[in-house]
Amino acid sequence: MQFLKNQIKFLTILFSLVCSAQQLPPIVKYSKDIYNAGIQNWMISQDNHRFMYFANNDGLLEFNGSKWILNSSPNETIIRAVKCINDKIYTGAFMEFGYWQRASNGQLNYTSLSDSIKDKINDDEQFWGIFPFDNWILFQSLEKIYAYNVKTKSFTIINPNSIINKAFKTANGIYFQTTEGLYEIDQGKSKLFLNNEIINQNKIITIFDTNNGLLLVTQKKGIFKYQNGILSKFLTNIDAEIEQSNIYSCQILSDQSIALGSISNGVFILSKEGNLVYHITQNSGLSNNTALSLFEDLDKNLWIGLDNGINCLNLKSPIKNYLDNTGVLGTIYTSITHNNKLYIGTNQGLFCKDLFSSAKFEFVKNTKGQVWNLFSYQNTLFCGHDSGTFIVNDGVANLIYSASGTWKFVPSTVSSKLILQGNYNGISVLEKKNNKWVFRNKIKGFNYSSKHFEILNSKEVFVSHEYKGVYRFTIDSQLTTASNIFKYKNPEKGKNASLIKYNDLIYYASKAGVFKINNKTKSFDLDSSLSSMFQNDEYVTGKMIVDKSNKLWFFTKHYIYYY
Repeated sequence: MQFLKNQIKFLTILFSLVCSAQQLPPIVKYSKDIYNAGIQNWMISQDNHRFMYFANNDGLLEFNGSKWILNSSPNETIIRAVKCINDKIYTGAFMEFGYWQRASNGQLNYTSLSDSIKDKINDDEQFWGIFPFDNWILFQSLEKIYAYNVKTKSFTIINPNSIINKAFKTANGIYFQTTEGLYEIDQGKSKLFLNNEIINQNKIITIFDTNNGLLLVTQKKGIFKYQNGILSKFLTNIDAEIEQSNIYSCQILSDQSIALGSISNGVFILSKEGNLVYHITQNSGLSNNTALSLFEDLDKNLWIGLDNGINCLNLKSPIKNYLDNTGVLGTIYTSITHNNKLYIGTNQGLFCKDLFSSAKFEFVKNTKGQVWNLFSYQNTLFCGHDSGTFIVNDGVANLIYSASGTWKFVPSTVSSKLILQGNYNGISVLEKKNNKWVFRNKIKGFNYSSKHFEILNSKEVFVSHEYKGVYRFTIDSQLTTASNIFKYKNPEKGKNASLIKYNDLIYYASKAGVFKINNKTKSFDLDSSLSSMFQNDEYVTGKMIVDKSNKLWFFTKHYIYYY
């Protein structure tokens, strides 16, 4: 069996009631101290090698997945636009546009295209957009659009009568908006495409194609649909919130959902039907509430160029995050899925929600206080609690044992109708009678706290006590009495130590390493291979988990391991 190490970047997985306790995708954050460039990132692109490029205040910022490189702006001004086209990275800045190309030594070298037409560029022009179309590369400023023919190396300049708010590329053409309306570029010339009061008075953020025409995203009036010459409102279930958020950036995603970046209210992600999927703000994990740019990479991650930093959302991750700014949920100690519900046990009690919904967590009645363990067995959910043992059903918990707090549950190998539970003062037995689980008896002869215990060969019980060490004893066939109690001198007791059964062996993990039982000698032997993960001050906890695929998991300061 091979011992594998998986490194996982520790995204804080917390739980929240904010924004209706929505489930959020993991967020990877890159601050300016990490990428060593300016705080603002105006546009994002990616090349065929999956390298990421950011139009940054300090220049062209490059990220290859592990290393950040800043390529200084050719004229030491802010780069506003970036677009990867074939083997070139085109950029636009103040009074300057051109392309970068990688040399044999791996460095990017810059070639200016604007130098040849300096006399055509108005004083104080900045270039905010770059669009490929057929054999042309279009560079958009607020005053003109410069169309560069990559074959002939010549320019065609489009000079509208008024300021260009923004330009857009769709599958069928290039558009730009002025105060006089929405224009289309046709054979190198501009012609009026849409003259509508709503559009004329509202800045368009982006235009993209759908199966039912064009969608136009505005800054302050929401989203509109244009089909067969008719402009109509594209309704969402958060129209009012979108209109108040001052939308600045937008990206249509590969699944046709819509990502909206705002000036003051973070990022909204809508389904293609217009329903809110996520609303992600600084309160729920973003580094900043101002999203200047959005970009979906080839791996379906959503990159966000912020007013202060860069964030990356893994929208396809099966892991979802929660953030509790209210403190209502408290500290989480255990969780489980049962009958299509997600349960979390905290120091405040037991909470649950529908597994695949964005509804908030609801408190389970009667469970106020510390929850230690959740266990699903024979379609019954058991809750180990400071007050004892509860059976949970339909959002209500019923107490079936109250003599002691309950740590853990282990099904008996003697009968499927018996469960052993580790309590504050030993081990006791639950029995299923008349289709109901009830307390049967406490096992006599062993009265120590049994937070970590396992059973071998139906009669040998191993218990790890944090302050006393590891015990072994025998229980009779009736599960009533403990005998032959033996306390191990080795391994010694250890802080945050744990004990678990895996492949019919008992494993014990502490700061001293990982030990496994020798079934012949009944002694614990150090497993040098597994123990190596605790070297170099990596030890935090000896906690071990066996998952449904029979993998044994360990957790250290910087890594997650499985065996």
